[in-house]
Amino acid sequence: MSTVLDTDIRHESVAAGVGGAAMAAIKRSLARYLAWRAQASAIAHLKSMSERELRDIGLTRAEIPFVVRQGCPRDRILKMF
Repeated sequence: MSTVLDTDIRHESVAAGVGGAAMAAIKRSLARYLAWRAQASAIAHLKSMSERELRDIGLTRAEIPFVVRQGCPRDRILKMF
């Protein structure tokens, strides 16, 4: 009887491990999707701004996708100091 019980416990732990891995993959995918949506929203918002508004924050229209995805370019940070 203990062999049957031990086998059942091992199957449950393997199933939990597989389920946990699947859940982790789903969470990673959801996090990537949400980050992508946030970037798309930020890009759309910045593109809707006027040239003057973009100039006020130190951006050109061509820099919008890069700045949203990668952050402020290093050379621009160095110019600030």
